[in-house]
Amino acid sequence: MLEDEVVVGHLHTVSPMKTSRQSRRYFEATLQTGREAFNRVVCFSPEKRDEFVHAADNGQSMKLVGTRKSISYSNPGGFDVLVSSSSRLDVAGELAFPRRAPHTIDRLTIAGILALGPRQRVEVMEVRVLQVIENKVVQVQGTPVELKKFEVCDATGQTGLTVWDRLIMAVELGKCYTFSSLSTRKDGDRTVLTTTPSSVVTTTGQVGQPASISVMPVRGEETLRGPVTGVQIVAKPRCPRCHAGQEKLDVKLSTHRCERCSILQRTTAYVITYSGLLIVVGGDGEERSMVLSNSAVFAFVRERFLSGSAHDGPALEETVIAIPEVEVTINAEGLVVRFAEATVQGGQGNVLEAEQPSMSYARETGALVRDDESLGDLFQKD
Repeated sequence: MLEDEVVVGHLHTVSPMKTSRQSRRYFEATLQTGREAFNRVVCFSPEKRDEFVHAADNGQSMKLVGTRKSISYSNPGGFDVLVSSSSRLDVAGELAFPRRAPHTIDRLTIAGILALGPRQRVEVMEVRVLQVIENKVVQVQGTPVELKKFEVCDATGQTGLTVWDRLIMAVELGKCYTFSSLSTRKDGDRTVLTTTPSSVVTTTGQVGQPASISVMPVRGEETLRGPVTGVQIVAKPRCPRCHAGQEKLDVKLSTHRCERCSILQRTTAYVITYSGLLIVVGGDGEERSMVLSNSAVFAFVRERFLSGSAHDGPALEETVIAIPEVEVTINAEGLVVRFAEATVQGGQGNVLEAEQPSMSYARETGALVRDDESLGDLFQKD
């Protein structure tokens, strides 16, 4: 990384303020540094944003003094420009290349993804979900976070996609989606995809598939029926910006200041996430202790219309333990991916697939509302 660089170019598209994983406030901009060259600018000095917006709106050529150049993962072979409080934004003279808007972002294909290296940003792509490979909970910064791995494809090829946390409930097997703001990773020799904090997913029309599809090995699931002898459900609100868990949020108040990033937000913006344990006596008379996934608890709440107590872990525990018999689906990791009240043997079972939108706190009543913000891998870097 080079220090005290001077970079000259035309400024375009200044972003709104954002918050990093370390709770630092920053914004981004696009700087045209050549006829066909565009570089990302990252500024950690919020007070400079008005200057950047003014320069971009007026089409001025600018000189960024006292910056640093960093390797860019979103622009292979290029660089990002890092701006700090000691950097300076000056008007530049006439440049040797004309001002022009960046190219419209094209949708990448999976064939294009497979040619990329790791940690490169993928702006937009459309995929078909072929297969669920794995569902598990991992600890990230002391917080249990759920992830789900899929195989996805388009007409040009097939690869893996890891979907994190709340986006899990927006992705269903066999359906087609448009994803934005993904990132690449390496799984052996294959380039795969993961959601990021800024990922957005929407349903889309039909997406093609290649002439041949590889079926990946999947460890099986197990179904267990029996009475519940113990349950623990933790319902924790998380900040939609820095994603920190909140210990003092009061659902009766209209606003709450995040306990990590200190941003005051409407209480309805905070998103409920679940974790916990379920203990069931199986057919062999032995107790089984299993980890509850966020998506499984969410599906249970939706199926039983428990929105009024969705924020209340103890109330949900009382509901679960009062059920005479439950039917539980456990994956190979010992994670509960579905559970519901068992029906008479031979029936279809009242088991809801855990594929629903996420939930937010609602003012005063604690009722559930749709969370339209699509945040993905909440703890992964772009």
